[in-house]
Amino acid sequence: MDKQLTGKPVATKLKNFIKAKIEQESLQPTMALIQLGKDPASQFYVENIIKNGAKLGCHIDLITLAVETTEAELAVKIQDLNDDVSYHGIMIQKPLPRHIDDTEINSLVSPLKDIDSLNPINLGKIVLEADGFLPCTPFAVWLMMQYYGIDPQGKKLVILGRSAVVGKPLANILLWKRPFANATVTVCHSKTKDLEMITQEADILISAIGVPHFVKPDMIRDGAILIDVGINEVSDEPGETKYVGDIDYNGCIDKALAITPVPGGVGTVTTAVLMANLVKASLGHKYPNKKIDGFFDLIFNA
Repeated sequence: MDKQLTGKPVATKLKNFIKAKIEQESLQPTMALIQLGKDPASQFYVENIIKNGAKLGCHIDLITLAVETTEAELAVKIQDLNDDVSYHGIMIQKPLPRHIDDTEINSLVSPLKDIDSLNPINLGKIVLEADGFLPCTPFAVWLMMQYYGIDPQGKKLVILGRSAVVGKPLANILLWKRPFANATVTVCHSKTKDLEMITQEADILISAIGVPHFVKPDMIRDGAILIDVGINEVSDEPGETKYVGDIDYNGCIDKALAITPVPGGVGTVTTAVLMANLVKASLGHKYPNKKIDGFFDLIFNA
């Protein structure tokens, strides 16, 4: 296993799978990407999604609404897109304005088009190990573990963070009764007592709390595998902005068996994962009466 677990080779393998599947099935995966306002940070991610989707053969329609759009107006737009058969997937760029309830809006996106896997039905399918979409970041972590042969079966795996976007779905995925799962999972959060004692026992530590360099060398054991999901914007002494992870990379690298960098790690894979979900949604549209089970297992068996 490499010491540095970079995301680029994983993303490349996933992108090759996507392009091959689109060509093989003669698909035209099409997604509606809704953005309220033009927040500069969000705009970067939106443009990145559109650009990378086009390279893979996926078409993304950007639907820009005013930041003052009401929750009722957004709900109507989502329903229109749910009913529009020309769209296979729907994504809503986050964060939404404060006057809009995220949970309510997530539940309005059709589970068949919910490629971000935020609808409660799709989140519930993860718990039940049922076929559905997987959230982009947890799926990216799972794919990286498979690519690098990190089998968590029977191992002590600690996740820092309990969000509905990363921590909770990832914990459930790694509890599945299937390859690259079957872990003994502990989820820690801001109220966890004796945190260092727990993290020091982890064979695999995954951090997704959004605190720069939170995980220090004294929090890990020798030979632990560290997967960093955090992407935190910080300023160095000259005042220049840079991005760092939740894990103190330079401090922990010598003690760890392997570690993901930030940037260049898990985040590199997430956009490709979104497109993989879009391709799956497109296949579901093409074969409405055929269960597309085991789709994600095909990625490393192709």
